Amino acid sequence: MTWSITMADMRRDGFEEGLTTGLEQGREQGAYETKLETAKKFLAMGLSPEQVAQGTSLPLDVVQGLTKNQ
Repeated sequence: MTWSITMADMRRDGFEEGLTTGLEQGREQGAYETKLETAKKFLAMGLSPEQVAQGTSLPLDVVQGLTKNQ
């Protein structure tokens, strides 16, 4: 059996891999931004930074940074 891979095949494969990676990174970034927005709402409701960190799964230092920026 012989393998015949053309430059077009390699470009297509690279494009598909890049697209998949980009979409995955976009979803992760979107999920993180959603957590940040939720954390801001929780803080505005009066929850402690510790509660917000627990509820959003964000690191406490990130939540504490949000309280400094408000």
